[in-house]
Amino acid sequence: MSAFAGRLAAAVAARESQVVLGLDPDPARVPGGAAGAREFCRRLIAEAGPACVAVKPQLAYFEALGAEGWAAYEDACRAAADAGLVVIADAKRGDIGQTTRMYADAFLRGPVDAMTVNPMMGGDAVAPFLEAAADRGRGVFVLVRTSNPGAADLEDLELAAGGPWHEALARLVAAWGAPLTGPEGLSSVGAVVGATVPERIARLRALMPDQPFLLPGVGAQGGRPADLGPAFGGRAAGALVAASRSIIFADDPGRAAEALREEVWAVWGASAA
Repeated sequence: MSAFAGRLAAAVAARESQVVLGLDPDPARVPGGAAGAREFCRRLIAEAGPACVAVKPQLAYFEALGAEGWAAYEDACRAAADAGLVVIADAKRGDIGQTTRMYADAFLRGPVDAMTVNPMMGGDAVAPFLEAAADRGRGVFVLVRTSNPGAADLEDLELAAGGPWHEALARLVAAWGAPLTGPEGLSSVGAVVGATVPERIARLRALMPDQPFLLPGVGAQGGRPADLGPAFGGRAAGALVAASRSIIFADDPGRAAEALREEVWAVWGASAA
């Protein structure tokens, strides 16, 4: 299998889209249990998928449904891959040693192209994900500066050596990703950076020049595509804009996804001009 970064760049170019469709089948809004979640995800992939480059199933919504929910997650991943979409498992896993290897085996396989990982426990907890990504041609997106308001409680803390904690993490992510950087200049180790903190993006791009950014927080959380130009770093695949509720619960998910695709593509074009 070719490296994730190369596949991602090719997919963005072919589909002229940087939109990542978040698949969040909230049981409170999607009736029918696991069967309802499966039908919901398949409908969204059919309706909104053509305007997107990737899907991002959020594991919590599937795991809440038990074993049948896991089957619905795998079905959604297969349906998305069959539709030509990149599949990013939003798992946010992170642990030590053999446990992390098991998480890597659980998610970096089959139709899944990449996953989100939590680096809170340090480099040895991330290393098995990096090894699996390198061996299997897959990618990881490391949480760096997340989109939730409470992120500031820890991620923005100033370190004794100077600078916030998330900038120190960004330097680590750049180093972790260097060996997995392909000829297109893009690494298979990306970073999760919240679209809700646009004032942080230019600095994080400077610290992580080769990382694809996965940018959650557009739409329901208040992030605006117009603020995301610095995230691209001169590459169409340098930034992926994730949207969930603003698309999946829209009256017309296809139209909502296409509108976002056009807006983000225009921002990319303006940033590259």
